Amino acid sequence: MVVPCLIVVGALGAEVAGNTDAGPVDQVAFDVFWLRRDIVTPLTVSTNPAVMIAVITLVVGIALWHRRPRIALLAVLGPVLAAGLNTWLLKPFFARTHDGYLAYPSGHTTTLVSILAVITLVVAANAAPGRRLKATLGAGATALGLVGIGAWAIIGAKYHYLSDTLGSLFWGVAVVIIVAAVIDAVAKPVGDPRTVPAASGNTAR
Repeated sequence: MVVPCLIVVGALGAEVAGNTDAGPVDQVAFDVFWLRRDIVTPLTVSTNPAVMIAVITLVVGIALWHRRPRIALLAVLGPVLAAGLNTWLLKPFFARTHDGYLAYPSGHTTTLVSILAVITLVVAANAAPGRRLKATLGAGATALGLVGIGAWAIIGAKYHYLSDTLGSLFWGVAVVIIVAAVIDAVAKPVGDPRTVPAASGNTAR
C-alpha cells in the first residue's frame, strides 16, 4: 500500500510542481466547495494545530496507561515525521505555491491524516478476528469523513488547492505505515506477548 501512495504523491506533485495558481480542476474545486466564512471556521476545527496536538496527547496518554509504548511512539512519530518531512522536503521540492506560500502537499491535512491513520491502524489491529474487517472499514470510513470535512473547509476558504489535500492524504497514510513497520522492526516486545500476523500489527497492538 505504501508504494501506490507514494506514486500518487509523486505523480500529483509532478503535475503541479512550480505552479503558482490553480489548474482547471483546482479552480472548479474552489467554485464547488466555496463556503462562507461563518461556515468555514467551525469546519476547520479538525485541522487546527491545537486540536491535533490535543488528540495526539490523548492517544499517547491512553496508550501509556495501557502499557502500549509502541502505540504511543507511533502516535507521536507518525504525525511529526509526516508533517516535518512534508514541510522541509516535499514542499520545497515541488515548489507549488498558493498566495506566495508553499502549498503541496497541505501541511494541516497531512497532520490530520497521519493522526487518523494511526487511530485507524490501532482500531483495526485490536479488533477481534471475526470483526476485524468491519472495524477496519468503520474506522477507515470515519477517518475519511473527517478528512473530507477538513479538506472541504480549507478548500472552501481557499487556503489550499484540491490537489494539495489529495497529495497530503496519500502522504500521511504512507508515512504512518512506514513508521509503524520501522518501530516493529527495531523495537523489542514490551509488556505484550501477543503476536499479530498483519504488517505493522505489533505496533498497533
